[in-house]
Amino acid sequence: MSYQVLARKWRPQTFDEVVGQETVTKTLQNAIKSERIAHAFLFSGVRGVGKTTTARILAKALNCQEGPTPSPCGECVSCREIKEANSIDVLEIDAASNTGVDNMRDLRESARYGTARDRFKIFIIDEAHMLSNAAFNALLKTLEEPPAHVKFILATTEYAKIPVTIVSRCQQYDFKPIPFLLILERLKLLIREEGIEISEDSLRAIVSVAEGSMRDAQSALDQIIAFGGKQIPDEAVRVLLGVVDERAILSLVDAVLERDVKVLVEQVQELVNSGVDPRNFCRKLIHHVRNLMVCRVTGWDERLLNLPDTAKDEILKQSEQFSQLDLIRFYDLLNRAENDLRWNSHPWVHLEMTLMKLIELTHLPSLEDVIAQLQLGEKVGKSSPKGGAVPSGDTESLFPVANKRPQSKDKKGSRAVASPEAEKTEEGEAVSENQVISQLLSAVQTESIRLYSSLQHASRTTLEDGKLLISFPQSEAFHQGEVLRSDHQDLLSRLCAKIVGSVPKIEVQLEEPPKEQPDPKEDPRVKTFMEIFPGKVIVEKENAD
Repeated sequence: MSYQVLARKWRPQTFDEVVGQETVTKTLQNAIKSERIAHAFLFSGVRGVGKTTTARILAKALNCQEGPTPSPCGECVSCREIKEANSIDVLEIDAASNTGVDNMRDLRESARYGTARDRFKIFIIDEAHMLSNAAFNALLKTLEEPPAHVKFILATTEYAKIPVTIVSRCQQYDFKPIPFLLILERLKLLIREEGIEISEDSLRAIVSVAEGSMRDAQSALDQIIAFGGKQIPDEAVRVLLGVVDERAILSLVDAVLERDVKVLVEQVQELVNSGVDPRNFCRKLIHHVRNLMVCRVTGWDERLLNLPDTAKDEILKQSEQFSQLDLIRFYDLLNRAENDLRWNSHPWVHLEMTLMKLIELTHLPSLEDVIAQLQLGEKVGKSSPKGGAVPSGDTESLFPVANKRPQSKDKKGSRAVASPEAEKTEEGEAVSENQVISQLLSAVQTESIRLYSSLQHASRTTLEDGKLLISFPQSEAFHQGEVLRSDHQDLLSRLCAKIVGSVPKIEVQLEEPPKEQPDPKEDPRVKTFMEIFPGKVIVEKENAD
């Protein structure tokens, strides 16, 4: 008996065996149970996800001697002939080689005649988008009102190329790419039944290359078995598929983190010598950046990462060393590089230069930080003495502290300005409120230049009785909102706890607008005085500094 490839040998024979298309199979089974079977179906989706397989199972379900049934027996003559693709009443037509209008006229003529034996005459038109416009037009009338014994099943990987007049006459079913873990489980079952020894890491590499296609995964496994036999080493998988070892990706990213250009160039040369395709490597690196982003946002989740547990610790460690902005920048740069590699005459040199750019990107400030720094510099420049800059240590001049009261008074009943938590440092020395605020400012400047810039616009800042009060003028509502951000609030709480030993209640407010002063001329006392002593009222206003 001639050899059958794994994709044919393990082709599903019932709706329940179809992997990853539960919505489609459940709908078709319910339609058969309720006897609401349409006369035309359109199956669309990427390659190798079960369109033609489902079409054959549907044909068996309709023509099974026990049917129509959602669970064909697979043993009757009709089921066996459909499985072997030699049923006289189930015709599979390759639209790529039958594109003309004459072919559709022959099909239309054939549909007029009854079945030879089975319940329905079923036409399965594969790659239907390859039909010409004239062929589609010739099929329209028959597709809209076929004889009662005729069913049409159209399958296509290019749904957008199917005319809307055809789509409107069919029930359309969209076949999704099969999830990674479902393909992995199917391959594990297959190698167990076939007696193949292969590591899970190699299976994951095969599934990654398949990109959601079960047939592609089975075909790749078939090729690897032909090369390695029953016991397949990981190296054979990497060589045949041209995939990059996860260790190489991790080491290269470590070189980027450490800004080690020498190591990076050496690793790129090793990849060149091993014959890795630069575009495949770039795509693998893009996926790695995506995995780092997922780890940074959600932590380790195998459902989202599709990675072996052996790489968990290193990937989590790397994700913690990148900011989200860094990873977004990396993705943009690598995505552009992947497109450029298609036409570049020196692909590895181009990719090498791109990786060097990644090293520089890790130390670029964000746009928000640059703007905040520029705003801070402008404010400092305006407030500095003529001919000189503000000393870097003079933080009090940059951070407004209202009510600079003395730390304590001699009079009985008076109290200190600073809270009990701020009265002593770790060494036990008393510190003033201004010193605490200055320390807080310095810490904020180190942690977040954006928050530091917004705090410069505060009109009053006090730390008293376990409460940090920050007031802004009415015109600075934007900066009040910046300080109220949850991440900035958390930062202030953490820094306060570090400086004063406890977390104060943080209150950020807008000051009430000043009340309008009454006109002195309207004061009754002034009017009485003017009646007794005629003269002119002179109002002197204070200059606001």
